[in-house]
Amino acid sequence: MSFFAVSFVLNLKKFALKKALWLTLALLPTALVLGGILAQADTPVIEITAGVHYDPASDLEARIFEALAESVSTTPFVSFVAYDDLDALLRDVRLGRLECGYVLSADIEKITSRDQAVATIISSPRTVATPILNELVAAAILSASAQDITQTWLVSQFPEHNDITDFVTGHFEAYRQMDIFMEPEFAGRAGLAEREAPSTAFVTQKRVFHGLTGLTILVLMMFCAPIFIDEQRLGLPAALRACGKLTPYYASLWAAAFVIALAIGAAGLVSMALVTPQLLAVAHAQAIALVTYAAVTAALMVVAVRALRSAALIQSFGLIIVILNIFFGGMLLDLAEISPELARLQRVFPLSWYIEAVLGS
Repeated sequence: MSFFAVSFVLNLKKFALKKALWLTLALLPTALVLGGILAQADTPVIEITAGVHYDPASDLEARIFEALAESVSTTPFVSFVAYDDLDALLRDVRLGRLECGYVLSADIEKITSRDQAVATIISSPRTVATPILNELVAAAILSASAQDITQTWLVSQFPEHNDITDFVTGHFEAYRQMDIFMEPEFAGRAGLAEREAPSTAFVTQKRVFHGLTGLTILVLMMFCAPIFIDEQRLGLPAALRACGKLTPYYASLWAAAFVIALAIGAAGLVSMALVTPQLLAVAHAQAIALVTYAAVTAALMVVAVRALRSAALIQSFGLIIVILNIFFGGMLLDLAEISPELARLQRVFPLSWYIEAVLGS
């Protein structure tokens, strides 16, 4: 067996003897899986529930509540609950089960102007979200009653015309068919593009999850570097240089560190694939990014081992290096959005290259 192979196996064993490696391989997947489960939770941090008392037999009131239910898609932290018992609505508001309550007016079908009272608000001393809820309720009422209001007003202004009802009905149906709120879809070589850009929360999740994996690789390399620095201090380089084996030794050390870094990265990616596969990039881009980052991190460890005469420097400044990577490594946000100077500083950190490569694929 060649010297490179023997040295590679020995260096790999030195990594394997560190309990930190096995703890990392156990804790990193656990953290990513738990984080993925929490990130996919449908329950928002803030929940606001309002009650609506209306008559289901009234077509207009039923349409208003239907519009309120549909508004939940744009405001997922708000929900509306139907009530047919006014006393139950009052009790739930008083007990704090509801943020507030809305009682639709019995004369709501006779709306002719915006000055008419169409709903009564029931609140309690704990009610704080009425400005938001009032806007949603007003929008739902307008959406459901716009056609009726338009038709009533036109009939009152032009009583001599008999075809106003058909005119208004036809135009509103045309507006619905045109879908004035539709979103364009753009097709390209990659096929149909996404309707919406990724949300800030989604991009942040990708940054944090991949950043945690990359940061873990870096921390383990820092934690294991003192083993090999102590060998340097005991005169191993001089002995290897005398027999012409110094270069193969450093090559084997890089190879062993590269394999360990790759194993940690693979454990992180497998964990994400099980719980949050949507956070992964295209397979080949993800693999290239991880292999490149593992190679660079292993090379940095070899450079530190070769240059440092004592592990005290790593032990003293290790925490600072970790903090700098968290803030400047792109784990939380792209600093290019803040200033060009910070963007240039960010590109000094290999972790930022890894995260940006994943986000860009």
